[in-house]
Amino acid sequence: YETIGGLFREITEQTVELSITEKIWGLIREIVSAIADFFSTDFDELLTNIINENKQLKAMMGVVQQLQLVA
Repeated sequence: YETIGGLFREITEQTVELSITEKIWGLIREIVSAIADFFSTDFDELLTNIINENKQLKAMMGVVQQLQLVA
């Protein structure tokens, strides 16, 4: 059993966490897009290569996907 206040707090925390994650992800996408434009390469291909070559980014992508499933 959980109070309405407890549920509200939990949902609010998840929303704030998702909002911050979305902002960070948006910044990463903007940076990669600028790099892709500079090198005249495909954005999706460049992003995939960056993620596949970087264990930390790969882990962060997993977190982003999990957060999107929760939302």
